Amino acid sequence: MAARRTDRSQLLFSQAQEHLAGGVGSGTRSPLSGWLPCPIYVSHGEGARVYDVDGNEFIDYAMGLGPLILGHRPKPVVDRVIETIRERGTLFALAHDLEAPAAKKVAECVPSIESLRFTNSGTEAVCGALRLARAYTGKTRVIRFEGHYHGWSDLIHWSNRAPLSAAGRRQYPRPVPNSTGIPECLAETLIVLPWNDLDALETAVKRHGHETAAVITEPILGNLGGLMPEPGYLEGMRSLTADHEILLIFDEVLTGFRVGLAGAQGLLKVTPDMTVLAKAIAGGFPVAAFGGRREIMDLIARGETMHGGTYNSNPLCMSAVLANLDELRKPGFYERLNALGDRLADGLVEAARRVGFPATRAGVGPLFQLWFAEQAPRDYREAMPILERNPYLAWWAGLMARGVLSQPGQDKLWLISGAHSDADVDETLARAEDALKELESRR
Repeated sequence: MAARRTDRSQLLFSQAQEHLAGGVGSGTRSPLSGWLPCPIYVSHGEGARVYDVDGNEFIDYAMGLGPLILGHRPKPVVDRVIETIRERGTLFALAHDLEAPAAKKVAECVPSIESLRFTNSGTEAVCGALRLARAYTGKTRVIRFEGHYHGWSDLIHWSNRAPLSAAGRRQYPRPVPNSTGIPECLAETLIVLPWNDLDALETAVKRHGHETAAVITEPILGNLGGLMPEPGYLEGMRSLTADHEILLIFDEVLTGFRVGLAGAQGLLKVTPDMTVLAKAIAGGFPVAAFGGRREIMDLIARGETMHGGTYNSNPLCMSAVLANLDELRKPGFYERLNALGDRLADGLVEAARRVGFPATRAGVGPLFQLWFAEQAPRDYREAMPILERNPYLAWWAGLMARGVLSQPGQDKLWLISGAHSDADVDETLARAEDALKELESRR
C-alpha cells in the first residue's frame, strides 16, 4: 500500500512554524500528538468525508474531535448561521432573543439542567462549574480521577496522563500537574482518585467530605478510549456525594448530545447536580455550557458568583445551537446513529480477531474505541500497560494510507456522525481488515 501524499502539508507545516507556535493552533493537531509525519492540512470537508491539500480523501471518524455530530457543513446549521449573519450580525455583547430559546432547548434535553450559562469552550465551562461548586458549598477541594480530562486550566489539568512513577500508590494517588507553569500550591485544592473504585471514593469522601466542594467525572471516560463505568459505580458516586453535601459534576463535553439527547446521564440513568457541555451542542460552532439546579445557578443570576464573556451566547453560535438541536431531536436520529456505530465497532473487533489480534471495544455506538486487548481496562492504571505495548499506531498509519481518518492513539475515540452511511461503514471495515492483515504480516 502506497503511503499517503504529504508534500504540500509538510511545506505548509514548515511555513507555519515561523510565527505560529509549534506550527499548529492546538497541541492535539501536532506531530507530538501522533499526527505523523506532519499535521493534516485540510482543504475542505463534506458530510462524512474530509479532503486535504495533498489531494487525499478520508472517511472521517475524528469529526472535529466531537463537535461534528451532523458531519461536515450540515446544511440546516450552515443555512441558519448564514441567515443570522446576514440579518443580524455576529456579535453584540448585548442580550438578544436567541439566547433564551437555545437555553430552553438544552434544558429540555438534559435532566440535570434547570438553568445554564453558555460559554465558548469546555475548559471555560468547567472553570465556571468549579467556581459555582465552591461558592455554593463554601468548601474548597475537588475530587477528580486519574486519566480524566477536564480542560487545560491550572485548576483541574492534573493527573490526566501522569507517569505512574510520579503518581504514587493506586489507592492514594499524588496530584501530578499535566503541564509546566501550573503552580504546585494548587495540588492542595485537589484529591485525585482511581476511577471505577467505589471503595476508594467512599474512603476519600468520609475523610475529606467536610472540605470537598465537588466530585467531577466523565460519566463515560471518552478521554481514555471510551471506558465505561462499572455497574453501580455512578449510582454509588451519586449517593455518596448527596450524603456528604458534595456537588456531583458530570463533564459531558464529549458525551453530551453525542450518546443521546439526554447525554450519558440519560443513558446511564444517573442525574448529577451540574453538567458541563460542549462539542456536539452546536454542530461545529464554538459553544459550551454549564448548568444545573436552579438554586446553584442563582448564585450567578444574583451576581454573587461572577461569570462573564464577551463572546458568550453570541447570535451566530446560538443560531447554530437551535438548528443543531432541531436536527438531533428528529425521530430516529440516535437510533440510527447507535446502530451504525455499533455495526462499525463490532465489525472492527471481529476483523481484528479474524486476523489474529486480541480485540474488544469500549464506549457506546456513536463514541467508541477498538482496544487491542482481551478485555477493556477499567481505569487509567489498567490502561497504561496496554497503551505502551499495543500496535494501534501502526494500524492507524495503515488506515490513513487507505483513506480512513481517526484520531491517533489507542486512548482516543472513533466518532460517528449523522452523515455517515452504511456504505461508509462497509468501506471502512474492508480497509481496516486490509490494514490489519498488513500489520499481521509484519509481526
